[in-house]
Amino acid sequence: MTDQNPLQRFDMDRADIDRLMRAFYARIRKHEVLGPIFARAVSAEDGPEWRAHEDKIASFWRNAILMDREYRGSPMQAHVTNGEVRPEHFPMWLETFHATARDVLPPEKAASMSALAERIGRGLRWGLESVLEREADSGPPKLR
Repeated sequence: MTDQNPLQRFDMDRADIDRLMRAFYARIRKHEVLGPIFARAVSAEDGPEWRAHEDKIASFWRNAILMDREYRGSPMQAHVTNGEVRPEHFPMWLETFHATARDVLPPEKAASMSALAERIGRGLRWGLESVLEREADSGPPKLR
């Protein structure tokens, strides 16, 4: 992992991001824990639904890195409403993401993407944990 500021803009282009997303989701589809969750959320078979998902998530990353404003969606909402995504899935997601970035990108770009993914993953995990905690605590507020 790097000490790089994850909000710092870095040298990536659309082709880098698209290549990373294709390779990453190919691995996700084969992941023993995450694969079935994604299969139920996107599609059980590799095909047009997966290309659409990869394109949407690539758009998210282009927005984060290239300031490309075509992304429409709410990652937090998508993870919360899925119902199967749990906080303990985020380390698996990140491990797969980091390995894929190292395999398909030059080292400097992989490190930059990993730093940003860590920050985004922490935020999504924290948000999901907060929602699940609120849902589990249906009683009166605790004042102590």
